[in-house]
Amino acid sequence: MTTTDTLRGVIRDLEAKARELELDKKLTSFADQADHFLRVAATRAGEYAAENRDRVEATLDKAGATVDEKTEGKYHAYVGKVRAGVLSGVDWVVEQRETAPGDATTTAGAAAAGDGTPTAGEPAAAPGAAASAETATDSWADVADTPDTHHPRTEGPTDAR
Repeated sequence: MTTTDTLRGVIRDLEAKARELELDKKLTSFADQADHFLRVAATRAGEYAAENRDRVEATLDKAGATVDEKTEGKYHAYVGKVRAGVLSGVDWVVEQRETAPGDATTTAGAAAAGDGTPTAGEPAAAPGAAASAETATDSWADVADTPDTHHPRTEGPTDAR
């Protein structure tokens, strides 16, 4: 038995165990829950940033004035760049709140319409869940059948000295 045959056997065993444990459904449910919690976190962070932008700006002004005082204005341009970058970041976080798709009203409306959208606590069906087990097996690439053509060390120098 060759190494390739052994690897193929191991892959088949892993695929069978994954189907037995229904890992695809569990991973889909986990991903949906993680997505929900990340959206909630983005919304809350955006709300907090929007409510406290003035405080951030005042603190940056105070810190900039202190740096200018201590360095006699030597780093004024850098302080201005840092201030602009921080405020830009705060504005970006606020935008995440405003553009976060899938808010509670959209999900609730879709569930009420009975369009198959999962409700709270109900896992979503995996995309292509109706596909047969043979289709899932076919999606695995055989490592031994595809040559590795990417060799980063032979494509040229990677460090510019």
